[in-house]
Amino acid sequence: MRSAGRSDIGLVRKVNEDDFLCLKLNDLLKLEEPAADLYLCIVADGMGGRNAGEVASSMAVHEIVEFIQEKYINVLTEQNISEENIFDLIRNAIDYSNEKIYKKSLLNKEYVGMGTTLSMILITNNMLYYGHVGDSRIYLIRKNKITKLTEDHSLVAELVKQGTIKPEEAFSHPQKNIITRALGTEFDIEADLGKQEIIEGDYILLCTDGLSNLLKDSEMKELVISAKDVKDACDNLIDKAKENGGFDNITVVVIHNSKGGDCIDR
Repeated sequence: MRSAGRSDIGLVRKVNEDDFLCLKLNDLLKLEEPAADLYLCIVADGMGGRNAGEVASSMAVHEIVEFIQEKYINVLTEQNISEENIFDLIRNAIDYSNEKIYKKSLLNKEYVGMGTTLSMILITNNMLYYGHVGDSRIYLIRKNKITKLTEDHSLVAELVKQGTIKPEEAFSHPQKNIITRALGTEFDIEADLGKQEIIEGDYILLCTDGLSNLLKDSEMKELVISAKDVKDACDNLIDKAKENGGFDNITVVVIHNSKGGDCIDR
């Protein structure tokens, strides 16, 4: 498994309110054999006044790691990790992070209304499990096909679902940045959960909307599969988004399910 991540402020914003993580949990939790390899990747796109968005996205990543490290280590050290346990881990970690962000927003007037998108994955035994809130995205790239695994929690996505606009109109819709669900904006949050079997050669792409608003899915696929490695893929994606305007912060994580040992580039 090889992964890399990169975050860029873009060409317009004064602050980077995105955050991300690529981590092998076996190292963090000091898991011993015969524990399965466990990989955690996250992207988060913060929102709010002043630096509140930056605070929310950073908290989302930190609190999820803290929850996994301190609250759920017993689940991860079981020799046979069940699907139910993994989904519970993802759901509870997101709930924990949401509660922390929401409470902080109530205690500091500078953070009122802050929130963040969150897309996270856990990979083990050739299975990808994900949790998702907002309009950041998780893609699977297999051979010459790209598939979006997540559904945007956005006004435009709702309009497409209702048949008000066509899917091809969503990419350039003037209200595409309005999200309908975010971490930290309410005490309770409902995260989408899902799973996907992965095979050798698959790529997984996580990104914030600073990428997906400026590149079509087909462009992202070509830039990933044509790159010499995962780090180069991240660089090429961000460079292309900036070439197309770079109106927002841009964050990408690319994972390649390949042989040849681990390589995690943060």
